[in-house]
Amino acid sequence: MNIYEELAEVDGRDGFIEFVHRLTKDLEENGEEWANVTLKDYLLGIASWVEDGVHERDEQNGRMPGASVPRRADVEWERLAFLLFAAGRYE
Repeated sequence: MNIYEELAEVDGRDGFIEFVHRLTKDLEENGEEWANVTLKDYLLGIASWVEDGVHERDEQNGRMPGASVPRRADVEWERLAFLLFAAGRYE
């Protein structure tokens, strides 16, 4: 299964945790395919992706990027912001 298919399969807390570990492994194995490999660039990439509305287009199409499986999920912006904040301070 490729990273896009694994992304489309994320369902719930445990699936999210597994995907974060898989994403880390993908960075180690396929870093040359990543545009943003530093933390700063990665965080700016998140902001740019949201600003450009890419997630809205993908949701309208009912697909996750690169996946053949239709998927739509509601975004909890406050929870995502807290997750990003907490991860920088949690040991």
